[in-house]
Order: sequence, then structure tokens, then C-alpha cells
Amino acid sequence: MLPRYLLLCLIFLIPASASYTNDGFTYDGFSSGMLRFDGVASISSRALMLTDGVAQSVGRAFFGGRFDSISSFSTTFVFVISPPYSDLGGHGLAFTVSATTDSLLGASPSQYMGIFNPENNGNVTNQLFAVELDTIQNPEFRDINSNHVGIDVNTLVSINSHPAGYYTPDGNFTDLLLISGKPMQVWVDYDDSSHQVNVSLAPYLEQKPQRPLLSNTINLTSVLPRSVYVGFASATSTVRSIHRIIGWSFNPNGEAKPLNYSVLSEIIQDVRRDAQSRSHVPKGVLIPVIIVSVFITTVVIVAIYVYMKKARQSGDWEIDCGSASFTYKDLAAATNSFSDKMLLGKGGFGKVYKGLLQTSKQNVAIKRVSPESKQGMKEFIAEITILGHLHHRNLVQLLGYCRNKSELLLVYDYMPNGSLDRVLHGRDKQTVGWVHRFNIIKGIAAGLCYLHEDWEKVVIHRDIKASNVLLDNEMNGRLGDFGLARLHNHGTDAHTTHLAGTWGYIAPELSRLGRATKATDVFAFGVFMLEVVCGRRPIQVNDSDGEPVLLTDWVVDAWESGSILNTVDPKLEDYLSEEAELVLKLGLLCSHSAQSARPCMRLVMQYLSKDVLLPDYQPSFLSLTSRDEEFGQHILSCPSVAATMTGLSGGR
Repeated sequence: MLPRYLLLCLIFLIPASASYTNDGFTYDGFSSGMLRFDGVASISSRALMLTDGVAQSVGRAFFGGRFDSISSFSTTFVFVISPPYSDLGGHGLAFTVSATTDSLLGASPSQYMGIFNPENNGNVTNQLFAVELDTIQNPEFRDINSNHVGIDVNTLVSINSHPAGYYTPDGNFTDLLLISGKPMQVWVDYDDSSHQVNVSLAPYLEQKPQRPLLSNTINLTSVLPRSVYVGFASATSTVRSIHRIIGWSFNPNGEAKPLNYSVLSEIIQDVRRDAQSRSHVPKGVLIPVIIVSVFITTVVIVAIYVYMKKARQSGDWEIDCGSASFTYKDLAAATNSFSDKMLLGKGGFGKVYKGLLQTSKQNVAIKRVSPESKQGMKEFIAEITILGHLHHRNLVQLLGYCRNKSELLLVYDYMPNGSLDRVLHGRDKQTVGWVHRFNIIKGIAAGLCYLHEDWEKVVIHRDIKASNVLLDNEMNGRLGDFGLARLHNHGTDAHTTHLAGTWGYIAPELSRLGRATKATDVFAFGVFMLEVVCGRRPIQVNDSDGEPVLLTDWVVDAWESGSILNTVDPKLEDYLSEEAELVLKLGLLCSHSAQSARPCMRLVMQYLSKDVLLPDYQPSFLSLTSRDEEFGQHILSCPSVAATMTGLSGGR
């Protein structure tokens, strides 16, 4: 079997199908020609095949020559992604511009797309720009569409992304499914004078859309060195796909030359014939295949027998979650057959309906997980097994679940006042007063303390935000949505190493290492506290210059300018200055860039209840990091329930 990473193979024969000048190059199909290959990448049927359908593989291909100077570059390419299933493929491919090809040899498959790995993802030393075509929704990026195009700089957390598709001449948006197996074309244009990056996508043989899919201002001269390589990277996970580039044109200092579509159409036909031939087994391997098939069949039969035995003992598809299961008939009756009139909201997972159980006459909320949600089953089971055993007044209570064929449904207590996000940022005129806001903050703190400290295991929520806080009929806050949550034993570390959460609530160390801890939950809760008091989102565009501003930076700036209370939501006329200042400063402390500076949730509750006084620190403390020499003298620690502030006394 071939190793995962092959030695770089450099081919310098330039065929008739490729042309290379000082203005770049054009590949109207591939045979051989000045390309660097890595991993499983190869050429097949005149197409550049980045991955060959093998699980957990990486494939990369770069133009063999280094460009010593790129300014206003342009590229276009035609690609085809062929998945084994019509609705599931992973993990996509990316066009890359990078300082070197050697640094990518340690890249990982799956969600790292053959570009980065858990250690270097997010490092500025990567010196890499990429346009990703992502085809699988990762549990760590819940709010990102699973079929999207993104712009990446040194990290796979896209600075901008958009569901795959294109704008027609009349301005309407048309969706495209990247894993449809149909050829599509991408255009990437960078203007060095304006630092503008435009990315467009369209079906094969369609003209380049007048309106780009993505448009961002990025100064690539500050990201990339003067000399760069250009190419493609792709990866698979357990779910595998074949990623092909049919044609490619690149110009380092101007508009890329057009592709020869008559030639590319012939290659696309060859690719389709190649795909059909792959389904036929050569006679030479027929006997081994039969032996393996018999073995697999035996294993499957045994597995089915074990499953059926367990099913007879515990009921069909029962999960040890402490919650009752519902029938699909009962839930359909409760929602008038899932009528649109009963719809409460929808998201990437599916839809949520209000329901009235016919037997108990109890109002409930029913989350109906969409079959198109690729991570639906995993999140479904995670939410059942974790939330079904949790019981706290500030957590949304899971009442039960239902599985009917491909339908996945969760049943919760109904929260009549909806989400806190809608109340804080919605279009309606509803305003939550200070008393309720302060109680909501204290309630969610109590719920998190229960998850981190008081339950039999440690539960890391991983997606704390205003939209996941629901309000009951008395405006009490309840934390919900445990689809990303992970649990582990007390005294041990969490095993999750995947980035999860919502941009703006993600702790710095989480974006670098992807490792979720109680401290990353505390960071998100700190941002949440600021959002509740200020009435502003974690990231908000500045009205004066259109630049995004972090809520934490905005509050710190106001504090340094003389009054932190100037950041309080103008709609709050009844707030208590002492309490508001406490929450603002505690929010900044919880969202400190150094995780060791953040208090644990037990101490947070003591600060909010005023059982322990919040130390008198200055804004300068928030700029310190764990690497600063003075940091040890100003650190906050929380090793136990009785933990207190140490060494932080007054300003400097």
C-alpha cells in the first residue's frame, strides 16, 4: 500500500495541452507538465486527480515553478467532485497560494483539507492564502453551511464564506451543489492596488457572473512573501470523494487566459467513462474480492445478530438518556402535521415547531433535524445522551426524542419568549430590563457551573451564545442546544481537538489548537455577558469606516477613555451602575486572551452574587499574556471551590 505522503514528484515535460509564459500558464487538461505532486494526487484521463476515492487521504498539486513576483493575479479552473453518495462528500478542495510546498507535507486529512494540521492551523507563519470549496459540515463549525465557498488566510476559519452558488444577470441567487458530480468553474481575482479579492462560481460553460460570490479586502502583501507557489489541495475523511481539476489557467500579473472548452468537454466525457470503468472489477482481483466480501458479509451478519439481540432487550433504537421516546404519530398530531403555522424557527440543522401534546396538553418545542444535515445523527445522539441526564432550572429540559426512518426529532420544554438573541437584536420592539438581564446572566452562570463542576461528569458546551439561551414565561434564561457538547470525567482533560463554536465567541487558544476546555466555555460566557449588557453583537461593523469591531475591544476602549458605563445598552434606563460595572469588568476578565487568567464558573457565580469582591484591576491587565514576565504576579487562579484572586491588587 502506498504511504499517505509520497515524496514530491517533479515533472518538467511540457505537453501540447499546457502553455507557460511570463504571463502565467494554461492547462486545457493535464498529461504531464511542470507539476509538483504530493500524497495521492495523480493524472488520470487527462484530468488532475487530487484524491482517488480512498478514505483519510490527502492530495496536492502545485505548479512546478515558483513565481518571484505576483501582483494583481487572476486564476480560473474547472473542477468536478464525485462523491460515493449523492448527498454526502468530503472534505472538498482548495486553491492555494503559499510560501512553500514543503510546509504542507505534515498537513492532515479530513477537515484540515490537506493544508494544515491541528498544531499549525491559524499560525501567521503559514503564509498561505486559499479559496476553499467545502463539501461537508464539520461539527466544530456549526453555523457554517456544509456546501460553501470560503476565503482563508493562514487558517481554515474563513474570513468570509457563502453558500455555493452564483448570481444571475437579473440579480437572483442560484444554489449549486458542489458534490453533484457536475463540472463547475471558479474565478479568483486579486487587485493589488485596492487589495480586493473577488471569488466567483458558476456551472460549467456558463459565463463568469457579473456579481462575485465573495468579495473581500485583504492585503496579501502582508500575508505572503514575494516568492510563492500556486496549486491545489484536497482531502477525504471517512467519507470519501474523488476531486478532479479539469482545466486551469493562472496569470500572476493580470487576467488569466480563457480555457479551451471544446477540449475540456472531451476530457469531462473521458472522466465519466473512467468513473464507470472503476465500477468494474478486473478478473485478476476477483478471487481476493470474493474472499474479502465473504469475510465482510460474515461480520455484518454477526453485527446484525448482536444489534437485534440488544434491540429485543432494550426496545427498538432506545438510548440510555433518561428521557422518554415519542412516536412520530404523536408529534405529527401535536404540530398539525408540522404545519408552517406552528414553525418557530429554522437553522442549519432543520426546523423547530411548537407543539401541543394531545395526552398531557403540554406545550412543547420539537426540533426536526433535516435529513440533509450531514452531522445530524451525531449531533442528535450527542444531545440525547448528554441533555437527557441533565436536570437544572437554567438548562432547557429535554423531554424525549423520536426517530422515524430518516426523521430525527427532539422534544423540549416550550420557551414562550423565544431566544435571547431575538430579544436583544430582533426587529421587534420588545426590551428586556436590567433586572431580567442580570438574572439571565446569573442563571446561565449557574447552569454552566452545574455543567462544569456539579454534575457527575464535566460537560463542555462549546457553543454558548445569545441564540442558544431561551427565555421561559418568567423571562428566566435557560441554556440549550447541546449538539456540540462533549463530556469527560472530573480530573481529566477533554479529548475533543476540533474547533467548534461561533465566530466572536471563540477563545484564542481554541482557534489555534482546536482544543475545547472549561476555560473556552468561560471565554464565550464572558463575551455573552458583554453582549447582554451592551446590546451589541460580539462582532459589529463600525459605522464610520465599515471595519469589524470586536465587542471586547470596544468595551476596553470605552473603559480606557474614561467610563466603561458608556457601553451599556441605551435602551436600559433602569440599570444599577454598580451591577452593570461588575458585569462588564467580569465579562472582560472571563474573555481574557490568556486562559489561565479566566476565573472558573464557581468563582464567577460568587462574583455575581457579591459573595466575593471582584479585584480592582485596570484595563492594562487585559493586554497581558501568559508569556509576559509580569503576568505571574497578576494571574487569576481557580484550583478549587475556595479559589480566590491572587496577586492582582490595583492599577499599575
